[in-house]
Amino acid sequence: MRQPPDDVSTTAPWELSDDKLLAQCRFEAFVGSGPGGQKRQKTNAAVRYTHLPTGIHAVAADSRSQRENRIHALRNLRHKLAIEMPRRDIDPLTFQPPPWLAQYPRLHMSPKNLLYPSAVALVLDLLKAMHWSVPRTAVMLGLTTTALVRFLHDDPHLWEHVNRTLAGLGIGPLRWR
Repeated sequence: MRQPPDDVSTTAPWELSDDKLLAQCRFEAFVGSGPGGQKRQKTNAAVRYTHLPTGIHAVAADSRSQRENRIHALRNLRHKLAIEMPRRDIDPLTFQPPPWLAQYPRLHMSPKNLLYPSAVALVLDLLKAMHWSVPRTAVMLGLTTTALVRFLHDDPHLWEHVNRTLAGLGIGPLRWR
């Protein structure tokens, strides 16, 4: 399991170790519904984690294994926290991309990557700092506009969140090809 060093008081929840994040969550197991046969409908394999400080929750019920669903639900929770939590303030004049970002040219990164929620949060924080200007944000990250739009587009939840925010500001939606 993920165990980076962290200080709960200054670390974003999606960057906490599994143990520290789980300490902030309520766990629920329940009977899943849908296809999967008798086994799925008789076992408490579906999982829900609720982050108590924010009320943000994530569910996983795709597997008949509660262990697998716990892993997926925790990954989904980190992702939702990175998207839905209030944005951190970044000063564009002093911003320096984090060193780990250099390992991912054009932000090609799997959602299963441990740093993926941090990348999502960084992009959203920087978009806010740059007044939701995608081209200016791309420059700050050392990316092309196309690479940044691709990163946003490849994550349906992130894409929807950004376009919903843009609409709320009276800005037209992003488009992909």
